[in-house]
Amino acid sequence: MEQDRPIELAASRGWSPAPPTGAIVLDLSAADDRTVRNLSAATLHGDTLFIAADEKLSIERLVRGPDGDFGQHSRVSLVALLELNDEDDEADIEGLAVDGDWLWVVGSHGRTRPKPSKSGDDTIDLAALADLKDTRSRCVVARVPLVAPDTGGGWMPVAVDGKRRAGLVKQTKRGNALSAALADDPLIGPFTCLPAKEGGLDIEGIAVAGIRVALGLRGPTLCGHAVLLECRIEGRKSGKLKAELPPFVRLMDLEGLAVRDLKRDGDDLLILAGPTTAVSGPCALFRWGDWLNDLPSDRAQVRLHRPTHVMDLPHGRGFDHPEGLALDGTGPSFGNARLIVLVDSPADERVDGLKLRVDRFDLEGSGPR
Repeated sequence: MEQDRPIELAASRGWSPAPPTGAIVLDLSAADDRTVRNLSAATLHGDTLFIAADEKLSIERLVRGPDGDFGQHSRVSLVALLELNDEDDEADIEGLAVDGDWLWVVGSHGRTRPKPSKSGDDTIDLAALADLKDTRSRCVVARVPLVAPDTGGGWMPVAVDGKRRAGLVKQTKRGNALSAALADDPLIGPFTCLPAKEGGLDIEGIAVAGIRVALGLRGPTLCGHAVLLECRIEGRKSGKLKAELPPFVRLMDLEGLAVRDLKRDGDDLLILAGPTTAVSGPCALFRWGDWLNDLPSDRAQVRLHRPTHVMDLPHGRGFDHPEGLALDGTGPSFGNARLIVLVDSPADERVDGLKLRVDRFDLEGSGPR
C-alpha cells in the first residue's frame, strides 16, 4: 500500500495576492480615529478624493497635493445636502461613484444586529442579540452636484448648482422605493429580513452611466453567485430621483465571492470581491469587459456572467480588509491607470495619528474615464 503523500498545488491555482506597486497617504486631519479605521467607500474625481466611513452621515473630501498624497481634508455633511428622514442615525454609506460632475452615494439598505455585549464571564445576552435594527436610515440612493471652487482646488459637493439640485430616491416610513421593491421580490425578498453581514441584503457598491445605475451586493449570494442590481434612475427638476423598479437582477461568477465595491472603467466594470460574512479573505479584483454595452433585457431568464479575474488582493487576518476602490489615471506610469484600495480595520502600521497609508496597484488595460 502506497504511503499517503500531501497534495501539492501549483501556486497559480491558489490565492496569490499581488504586491502593491506603491502607496499614498491620506491625511484625515478633520476626522477622528474611528473614521480612519472604518472607511467603506471611495471615488476619485480629478484631484479630489471622496471617501466615506460606514458609521457617518457625511463624506470625507481630500485634495491631492504636489507629492501625490491627499490632504486639505474637509467633512461634507449629507444632512446639509439631502432631505434625510433620520438625521441622527448612520446611513451606512457603502458606495460612491462619480458620473459627469455628479457624486452618487448609496447606503447598505441592510438590517443590522447589535454587537453582542459580554458580561464578565464572557456570556452573551441572546435576547438583546435578537433585537434587529431597522433599515430606514440606510436606505439612501442619492446624487449631489460637484463644482470646482474658485480657490483652494478640488471639487466640492453642493446642494444647488444653477439648475442642478441634490436629491435622493424619496425615503418613506420604512425605507425607500428600492427597499420596498426588493422586499416584494420573490428572489431577494427573503433576504431583506436578515442582518446584512449574515447573508441578508447588503448593497456595497455603485456604478453609474447616465441614468443607468448598477448596485453590487455583498449579500445575498445565490447558489454561490454574486448579485448585481441594475435600474434606470432619473432626476427631476426638484432634484428628487425616480427609480424604474423593480431592478434587473444579474448574476456573476466571482468564484464564490460577493461584491465589496464597484468602479466603472471606461466601458468596463471593475468589481472588488470578498467574502459575504466577517471572514477576512480571500479578496480579488474582477473585470466585466464591455459592461456598458451589455444591457440587461430579461427579468426572468438571465445569463450567468463570468467577469475576468484580474488579481488577488492582499488582506490581513482580522485587519486590512479591502473595502473600497478608487481609479487614478495620473502619476509617472502613464498609459496604465492606478487602483487605490482602501481597507477597513487597517493594520496599526498603516495609521499614524489621523494619517492613513493605503496601497496602490498598477492596472493594465484600462479604458478612458
